[in-house]
Amino acid sequence: MSVPVFIGDELTCAGFRMAGLDVFEAAPENLEADFRHALEAAPMVIITTGVAAALPRSLVETAMRRAWPPVAVVPAAVGGPPMPDVEHEVRAALGVES
Repeated sequence: MSVPVFIGDELTCAGFRMAGLDVFEAAPENLEADFRHALEAAPMVIITTGVAAALPRSLVETAMRRAWPPVAVVPAAVGGPPMPDVEHEVRAALGVES
């Protein structure tokens, strides 16, 4: 694959497909295999928070630490687990807010 891959829900896939990415709709029975295939073949992998939550945590963390291909986790177009509040986490770590 020479273009980035997106794995997620049907609606969000439609948007990424229009942007020119290869997309895989997140079928539970194929999810891990699709993710592993994308990691081997794509120059970048983008998944939704729902996909990240459904995959084994160690698999996602290992893929993100490897840094190639880059793996990005984005919110789904509708629903799904929320993205973490990174600004709050950084401020709390710096002691600016609790």
